[in-house]
Amino acid sequence: MAEEKKTPAKVEESKMTKIINWFKKLPGRIAKPFKNMVAELKKVTWPSKKKWISSSVAVLVFMLFMGVVIGLLDLGATALVNTMIPAAETEIAEEGDYHVHEDGTVHYGEHVEESAEATEAPVDEATEAPAE
Repeated sequence: MAEEKKTPAKVEESKMTKIINWFKKLPGRIAKPFKNMVAELKKVTWPSKKKWISSSVAVLVFMLFMGVVIGLLDLGATALVNTMIPAAETEIAEEGDYHVHEDGTVHYGEHVEESAEATEAPVDEATEAPAE
């Protein structure tokens, strides 16, 4: 018969040994991605100062241009909405079908009539002078 090779049996480590080894290897595991990053950054071909400045100026000009375009589109959309909505708001407001809450928000379609009692400030009975 052929001889079977015997592999040495793994010695089971205790849980405490595993925990200690995990903490021993921790700094190396933390440092490895940073070492890889430095190695990759050394491979980068960096642009010259002149190229870097011209590219930065191009990006800034493009950003300014897009800001103006988006601003004009926003103004146009606002004007369009304002030409359509004020007529509807005016009709609702004329009918008195709105209510202004204490926080300043206006809710249309919630006509609330306030009586004179509701608008008066509450009077504290303890400080009220007796009627004579």
